[in-house]
Amino acid sequence: MENKRISESYSDSDGKSFIRGVTRITGTISGPGDLELEGELNGDVSVAGLLVIGEQGSVQGKVTAGNMVLAGRVHGKATVRERIEVRSSGRMEGNIVCQKIAIAEGAYLDGEVHTHKGQPLAPDFFTEKRKDLQAAKAAGNGQAK
Repeated sequence: MENKRISESYSDSDGKSFIRGVTRITGTISGPGDLELEGELNGDVSVAGLLVIGEQGSVQGKVTAGNMVLAGRVHGKATVRERIEVRSSGRMEGNIVCQKIAIAEGAYLDGEVHTHKGQPLAPDFFTEKRKDLQAAKAAGNGQAK
């Protein structure tokens, strides 16, 4: 999985659940598979697979996942078994415990990052390829007139 996005190399074996749109949940969500969250959760979430918190998604509580992509907001502690990616639109307010972390340019992180062994972990910053490609494509369309 080195140098690849989680979403490019993740295999879905136990199914995926979706929480979309303007859905607001108060309580706890847990499951054995993957979860894509675009709504608001005031409570804890725990999934064994991939947790994707989309740009419109937010969690106010504790997050536990096998892998995680954060494009929305989390206010609370995140414990990720393997890798977390904080996209440029992602906002994390709280501590992170993980094995690997990638932080996009423009992301917001207010907290500490540690490995599972308790050692501080230096983050790796990246520029999202998708946004670079969109900007190049838009610039190309402007010149074709």
